[in-house]
Amino acid sequence: MKLRKDSGRATVLSVAVMVLSMLTTESGFAQGGGRQEGWSGAAELTLVLTAGNTETSTLGVRSEVARTWEDSALLIEMGAVRTESTTLTRKAIGTSPSSFRIMKESTKTVTAEKFDGRGRYERNLNSRTFWYGNMGWERNTFAGVQNRYFGGGGVGNTWANRARLLFKTSYGLSYILQNDVVTVVDATNTFAGVQASYDYQQEMTENSTFTSVLVADENLDELGDLRVDLVNAIAVGMTSRLALKLSWQVLYDRQPSLVGLPLIGSQGFFTGDTVFAELETFDNLLTFALVANF
Repeated sequence: MKLRKDSGRATVLSVAVMVLSMLTTESGFAQGGGRQEGWSGAAELTLVLTAGNTETSTLGVRSEVARTWEDSALLIEMGAVRTESTTLTRKAIGTSPSSFRIMKESTKTVTAEKFDGRGRYERNLNSRTFWYGNMGWERNTFAGVQNRYFGGGGVGNTWANRARLLFKTSYGLSYILQNDVVTVVDATNTFAGVQASYDYQQEMTENSTFTSVLVADENLDELGDLRVDLVNAIAVGMTSRLALKLSWQVLYDRQPSLVGLPLIGSQGFFTGDTVFAELETFDNLLTFALVANF
């Protein structure tokens, strides 16, 4: 089969993930070896494109603004990820194998969509202990969540805060209001919970850093309703401005949201009834990024 340069070839264009990370200074929530007072910020842009017989596009943005004082810090984060897929369908219309024309029809669908925004305030009680308060909102329609609002507070411990290592844990209470895409009669959409988290950052070499952040929420009204958000990332610097970053996010929900499914009878026809089934308990997001530091 001969490939032509002009059109119709199965070209896959991968504009691999491009992340712009504007780091004026390191966030007071993210650095070891003491925090610098003042404002700091970061912004990320992720873009993945494929083209040819199938087309997909993924756009992700994330921003962070932090204000650090001598004994306290405020962090505000916002992010969004959206993936669209375009499928090209071909049909041959004609009277014989030697007399026909090709019709092409493209269908675009959204296959992933996630938005979130959150804020956290911390204040030191001493060099090892702090208290915190947080609040936020998120939407993940493909995980069945239309809107989830949360807020809470508690205490934490800083176990290490050195030049190349930061490790701290926190534990507290939370209150969550959740509206699912599929509403179930008599379902409870508000509940109190207990929250635990850790933040670990290790500078492995002069040009590589590993980070791991975990947040776990347990529903106190229904024990066993556990949610976990884990993000692991490693960044390797190529120059003073550029780095490669690999991130892996795992979302776990022991009691996931429901999806409505049309009930099909044994003859293959729709019965007119709708049944409900649980979505998957795990969601994964793997990102390979080019990072530019400013």
